[in-house]
Amino acid sequence: MDVHVGIDTGGTFTDLIALDLESGRFTALKTSSRPDAPGRAIVTALSEGEIPGDAVQRFTHGTTVGTNALIERTGCKVGLLATRGFEDTPYIQRINRRVLYDLSWTKPEPLVAGRRLCLGVDERLTASGDVVREIDEAEVRALCSELRSRGAEAVAVCLLFAYVNTAHEQTVRRVLSEELGDIPVSVSHEVAPIWREYERTNTTIADAYLKPLLRRYVGSLDTELRAAGMHRSWTIMKSNGGAMLASAAADAPVQTIMSGPAGGMIAAERIATAEGIVNVLTLDMGGTSADVGLIVDGQQRHTTEYEIEWGLPAAIPVIDVKSIGAGGGSIAWADRGGFLRVGPNSAGAQPGPACYGRGGTQPTVTDANLILGRLDPGYFLGGRMGLDGDRAATALEELGSTLSMDTIELASAIVEIADENMANAIKMVSLERGHDPRRFSLLAFGGAGPLHAAAVARSLGIPEVVIPPFPGVFSAVGLLLADLRVDKVWTQGFRSSDVDAAEVQRQFDRITARAVGELRQEGFDGSPELQRAINMRYLGQNYEHEVELPESEISDAALERAFRRFDAIHRERYGYEIDGETIELVSFKVTAVGRRPRVDLHEPSAPSGAVQRATRDVYFRGHGWVPTAVLHRASMAAMVPAAGPCLVQEDGSTTLVPPGMTVRKSALGSLVLAEGGTDEP
Repeated sequence: MDVHVGIDTGGTFTDLIALDLESGRFTALKTSSRPDAPGRAIVTALSEGEIPGDAVQRFTHGTTVGTNALIERTGCKVGLLATRGFEDTPYIQRINRRVLYDLSWTKPEPLVAGRRLCLGVDERLTASGDVVREIDEAEVRALCSELRSRGAEAVAVCLLFAYVNTAHEQTVRRVLSEELGDIPVSVSHEVAPIWREYERTNTTIADAYLKPLLRRYVGSLDTELRAAGMHRSWTIMKSNGGAMLASAAADAPVQTIMSGPAGGMIAAERIATAEGIVNVLTLDMGGTSADVGLIVDGQQRHTTEYEIEWGLPAAIPVIDVKSIGAGGGSIAWADRGGFLRVGPNSAGAQPGPACYGRGGTQPTVTDANLILGRLDPGYFLGGRMGLDGDRAATALEELGSTLSMDTIELASAIVEIADENMANAIKMVSLERGHDPRRFSLLAFGGAGPLHAAAVARSLGIPEVVIPPFPGVFSAVGLLLADLRVDKVWTQGFRSSDVDAAEVQRQFDRITARAVGELRQEGFDGSPELQRAINMRYLGQNYEHEVELPESEISDAALERAFRRFDAIHRERYGYEIDGETIELVSFKVTAVGRRPRVDLHEPSAPSGAVQRATRDVYFRGHGWVPTAVLHRASMAAMVPAAGPCLVQEDGSTTLVPPGMTVRKSALGSLVLAEGGTDEP
């Protein structure tokens, strides 16, 4: 028995998808997360799936450990070594304000452990990397004593222009290793070799902030997996949509900040391609949050402009996903003005929504869906977990008395507010970037995504909703599909007026060697696929745009074609180009991808005892209580439409088809919802 496994740990549930290579059978399940012991939930998932540890041939994990630590500020005590005179960079930050006219607004607290742990090193390089002031090792050793005496648990090193000349940072790291022993060190020329001092500094600090935590997590989980009989090396999903060895992830934790959502986007791209859909908006609604993303012309978007929170950037390669606090566990509450709010706080896994019967008393989106008849209390998680309608009703009644609303009215309002919050998030990744959502399909997944997708699509005028196979564990599916991937960005300044094609080629060769070398360290021994790009801007501008270079060899002609592509991009973005203007080549990017054997998804077989067809009353605003057909997904015939209202149940999720819409199953097993049905089941 050889099995490939993907496990995604979320705030509420831990999701597993496993493929038995011999039989071709998929196993999919959800189990409750353990915030106090995330690794234990993973072993529990393997046990519940009856997967022996020694049968696991490949295991990829998506984790929220780093994300949660950044949000909850539970990382380690970080000290910063910066070029003297730049120690205050984490505190000065940017001039931007989140709320322009709010005089009480203050900048976010940096991740360093106080100003006393921001120390200056008396060294200096020029912008071209020449040494102005040599580094003094004796001074660095003295700074080590200060870091130790002030309780630093990790150290971030960010010296001026280290991305051009790494010698001084390498010296500092060597001395820190000699003086501080096992205290983790993050250096900017490895974490974020880019210009813009604040972004580079903050990213390096974030990496150091997470390093002890992720090292402990990886070590603990590895021990538990070995105890369960799994002795193979395993991988963790990176924010860029690639996988890396767990041991490497422990040394580069900032790369895992968006680990879980990246898995969902990888799977979404694969399904969209298989279904022949080129423009897709994604909605991943789980128990704690909702993530939205964009696929244009069959390609997902990548960015290095990620914010830990407003004003705290992390310049790392990530799949472009926006997250909001809108999940099944999002708590409904009344603000001081007496208005109903939903989220961003969540009931989490413990105690969870009131209907879980684990001690939760605050009403959540899941409680509201249960009261409205959208969830079957006896078939939640395929019947492995029951829901308590009386507890949900009690929680809603208490809030309803505060707002002078009856239970059904309140439940409907909670669901509608959650829907609108997600629709607004989708507008951020579509309308605000010039994309009309009416020209896209909505691919919805996560445990709660299919339940809300139709309402979100109607709000935005999206004509089609697609629910992929295994929607409840879809982010874990992405882990199963993920290739190995390394993104390297290095700042090196050139100008089109005096650029040397041979020098540009040497820069790319150097970065490519680093990317491929890292890919080899992550266990890939095949021929990698390479993608290259240059970030360009007109001379004097402050922000640059990425220009891909399809050519394998850099020549003067290839560079000229790249400059004209930049002109076209600038014209598309801003409506004009500057003919004859000097173009700056700000940074170079190389992506190395190690392809894994492809996994073909197919629809799971119907479980024994699955409900083939039934009816129950479901509440719809404007219709009241309506007899609604209840189907099991596996029992539906391909290409045969069913008219709403109806519910399509499966082990990890429920799809709601409202009155006026139809649902059909595609040849590949996806559910496709569209307008045009009747009100008859």
